[in-house]
Amino acid sequence: MSETSYQTNKVSVLLAGAGHELVYYQMQPPLLSDARFIVAGHATQWQVLENNVNDLHPELLIVQTDIAPDPEAMKRLLQRLSAWNGVAVVVLPLGQKDLRGAYEGLNMVRGVFIAPVNWTEIAQAGYGAAMTARANMSQTAPMQQSVAGPVVGGSAAFITGTKRIAVISHAGGTGCSTVAENLAYELAARLSIKTLLVSMGLPPSAPPHLRLRYLPNLTEYFDRPGKASFQAALQRRENLEVLVAPEASVEYMKILESSNRGTGEGSINGMLIDSEDGRYAAIVMDVPSSEDLWMAHSIIFANYALIVARPTLADLAATRHTLNLLLSGLKSEKRLARESIYLVLNQFTDRSGFTARSFQDELAGTVGWAPPIAAVIPYDLAITQAQDQGIPPVTRVDGFARGIRSLIGVLFPNVGSLESNNSGQRSVLRLPKIRFT
Repeated sequence: MSETSYQTNKVSVLLAGAGHELVYYQMQPPLLSDARFIVAGHATQWQVLENNVNDLHPELLIVQTDIAPDPEAMKRLLQRLSAWNGVAVVVLPLGQKDLRGAYEGLNMVRGVFIAPVNWTEIAQAGYGAAMTARANMSQTAPMQQSVAGPVVGGSAAFITGTKRIAVISHAGGTGCSTVAENLAYELAARLSIKTLLVSMGLPPSAPPHLRLRYLPNLTEYFDRPGKASFQAALQRRENLEVLVAPEASVEYMKILESSNRGTGEGSINGMLIDSEDGRYAAIVMDVPSSEDLWMAHSIIFANYALIVARPTLADLAATRHTLNLLLSGLKSEKRLARESIYLVLNQFTDRSGFTARSFQDELAGTVGWAPPIAAVIPYDLAITQAQDQGIPPVTRVDGFARGIRSLIGVLFPNVGSLESNNSGQRSVLRLPKIRFT
């Protein structure tokens, strides 16, 4: 399969710099409001930048160099862009201005600026550089791919309070449950962030994967709707609190019937509202692929969506359907902001039919917009082997753990470093405890 079947003039850009404030609130706004670009991803930590460059193959990299551990590492990373004819615009902190000549000597670097800068001018320079590179490439390879992207207005939304995360797909077997469970586990058990996991499948997958029971479950809540009965339905795995849907089909359908009356008390959405109550930093919802009220009420409640997809043509079609639902299938007041929707490319291998970039480009070509890819997670049999033993694979499988940490870096960019120490154990975030209890 070719990299993409669709030809547009939009430029795929990766934004990178040391810090959430810089990347999301200085670099990103002029690019989101410019229809010529697709923001393919972000990086505020060096390891995330290295992974994103390898996975996303951006046509344009805009980077402030103090994200790198040293100038040589930065130059080595920039040289990787040559493999797919990518170009970079480099912004140097004032303290590194003497390195300007060294960066200008790299053939993939098409502009070097000294901070502070006007990011709208940087965007303009980046677009010109990318289009020039594309024109030069087309002279030798007329059929070479162009890059599709989103038309997004305004700046990225900053959501305070609880992150209400719907992990969703319209295709079965994508690994939604695996991603949701391990994201929640890593937040709660490994990073001490107060988190609730809601396992909504029929049957729910959290009990076998996390060594929980099928009882108690959400029938405890729906038999007596209200905040007082919420605790009776909770289970725990270490610091992670979990709600599971009923295993029995009759009870599961009974909850759907009660939710037909609206989104208030006694509905699935009402249950989620009661569960929040200001106590959690994150509520992670493992949303079933069946398009019913378990899915609809979860989307209504969510303020973030992670669309999980495998790099296949079938999952591309399913992702397109999911995006259409999120962006136009709900009433306007119920829709998620585009800035709150991300892709997770799961079960990726070197032999996959799509690269991360081509999957995103194909999606943008059919929908007109594609969300940034928050993580690319490699296929590994050890993931299911760990789950069969009741062990969260995020604690056993390095490639999978890196993907989950990339997700956390996107969703919680201000909470601290997720880098591994020399022993291979993830460091615990040093957080003000009052925020998450």
